[in-house]
Amino acid sequence: MRFWKLLLGVAALGLVAVAFRDVAGDRWLRPASPFRGGDDEDEGGVALEEEPVLGYDGMDRDTLVDWLSDADLDHETLLAIHAYESANLNRGPVLDTIDDLLA
Repeated sequence: MRFWKLLLGVAALGLVAVAFRDVAGDRWLRPASPFRGGDDEDEGGVALEEEPVLGYDGMDRDTLVDWLSDADLDHETLLAIHAYESANLNRGPVLDTIDDLLA
């Protein structure tokens, strides 16, 4: 009986490993997120999983555009927000507002 439990446990572990492994891409699969695009790093290797400013993910497009216009953010923060928005929801009006503020 012990042998069968051990065999079943090893088979279950193997099944989990196969289910979460992308063999073609030679990497582990990650859970899907509605706020994340395909890759969770920008070109510089900076992780984009965390929102750039507290409460960012809770704002809808119009609220975010208004907030960006009024917030008086520094250049570095605007670049971080641009990278995060591009990698996640990629909303045109938000990116256009950020581009205008960076110009």
